[in-house]
Amino acid sequence: MPRIEQDNMDVKTGISGYFKESFLSDLKAGFITAIVALPLAIAFAIASGVEPVMGLYTAVIAGMLVSATGGSKYSITGPTGAMTVIILSTLNSYGLEGLLLAGFLAGIFQILFGLFKLGKVVKYIPLPVISGFTSGIGAIILIGQIPNALGMVIPAKEYAWETIVAIVQNISAANSNAMLICAATIALLLFLPGILAKIKYLNSLPASIVALILSVLLIYYVKIEIPIVGSIPAGLPTLQMINLNPHLVLTVLPAALTIALLGTIEALLCAVVCDGMTNTKHDSNKELMGQGLGNLILPFFSGIPCTAAIARSAVNIREGAKTRMSGIIHALILFTILLFFGPIAAFIPKAYLAGVLILVSLRMINITELKTTMRISKMDTLVLVATFVLTVFTNLVFAVQMGMFLAVILLFIRLTNVIDIQTMENYDKSTGINATIFADPYLEKNISVYTLNGPFFFGAMNVFERKINEHINISRPHIILRMRYVPFIDTTGLERLRSFISMSKRKNQKVYLTSIQPEVMKRMESDEELMELMEKRHVLIFDHTQEALEYVKKQGGSEKVACELK
Repeated sequence: MPRIEQDNMDVKTGISGYFKESFLSDLKAGFITAIVALPLAIAFAIASGVEPVMGLYTAVIAGMLVSATGGSKYSITGPTGAMTVIILSTLNSYGLEGLLLAGFLAGIFQILFGLFKLGKVVKYIPLPVISGFTSGIGAIILIGQIPNALGMVIPAKEYAWETIVAIVQNISAANSNAMLICAATIALLLFLPGILAKIKYLNSLPASIVALILSVLLIYYVKIEIPIVGSIPAGLPTLQMINLNPHLVLTVLPAALTIALLGTIEALLCAVVCDGMTNTKHDSNKELMGQGLGNLILPFFSGIPCTAAIARSAVNIREGAKTRMSGIIHALILFTILLFFGPIAAFIPKAYLAGVLILVSLRMINITELKTTMRISKMDTLVLVATFVLTVFTNLVFAVQMGMFLAVILLFIRLTNVIDIQTMENYDKSTGINATIFADPYLEKNISVYTLNGPFFFGAMNVFERKINEHINISRPHIILRMRYVPFIDTTGLERLRSFISMSKRKNQKVYLTSIQPEVMKRMESDEELMELMEKRHVLIFDHTQEALEYVKKQGGSEKVACELK
């Protein structure tokens, strides 16, 4: 059979097999996910300070693109709560033009992250920073939705404290009807799922869609006067160019990098959650490239920055999704709603959206995680609380930068505490190296052996200096430094080692380095001055400490013979 015919047959078999085995499951999962995503897309757009329809554009385009190209089969991408705060901050600082450009640049960053295979690097960002940042964003969303919950018309503010001030100033404008709708929405979202789960044909019906329909009917028929979403244009926007002005590019670059990092973290966390729920394995670098492609293209269609949404992805999986087509179907259903049901969506009360987002924000503030961190480590708690406070009360870019800075300082403190120098007197004198030393009077009187524990880097030099003064400032002519437990050495560590060897030489002491790790030895061999000391035999290298002891023992025997000859 010709190759082309065989390929065509395989394609047909694959398509027919998909429709037979997976299509209905994907259709159901995609439909339910779209219903859940609809109010969230509008709510997150409003919370971000942009037009509601931009949230729908984002959910449709990103949902389709990333589902088709990403590295996680079950992740659903669109506007998210975590993104709303940085989007609002960028919008207030640089306008819509700057926001679209920042989203475009964030897409480039994420594609580069994927190309350079940095997908796994994100897991090294400390949990206290992620937890503090996420909880801070949850607190900002919560504060930002209070005006909508109270029926107030207050423009979205960049800082939480500005929103609080505006609420206090306009408290007389609070609307009791809006508060009732918000409270009823929260109550339905909390208690209705348990009721629906007991009803055979309604157990897959999302509580959010029931609350949405009831609130829209209330607004439409009862004519309650409270703020609503307003008209939503039908169809997708026309293609538009973004402003690549060099000055604007440089100005929004920090915000773009923050969007890229935040989107990357959330997307990869979502992928990990999906893996746990489905016993699958995602491709982190491919997922980043898919997310980057979505953010790269969205600005040309009035879309805001996107990332994978854990809640929607979990719904997708729970409703039986079998392939990545469920994400594409979810986007197509949202597109259909956008085309034909825009006029109905216009009647959605903002108080309903506030109720939805208040629950989302409360779930982002992980109290259990905070309690666990406080119980385990005071330093981690400090980083978490500092990141949380900075996120809520300062610029988000600054909060991320300071959170990472504090985490790095914390890492240095911990690495510094790890380094230690142990004398052989701390160990059993009848076993191992000590058995050899204490069995020979010459070795016992003329040799000192020290075990270095921990990384030999600039952050640990202060501790090393103190330990040097405590232990090594002695008159024995032979000093062995055991380096088996030194995982790495940096330039400062090399310089301090050279200084110690030179100091020992001036005091007529011989230094021996033993059990050096291959990576550490490689770094040492790249240092010309240290190599020169080795060549001149001012410092000797041995694979094992026992070899160094045997060498010193022979040296002692030679010295004894020389003395007897004299």
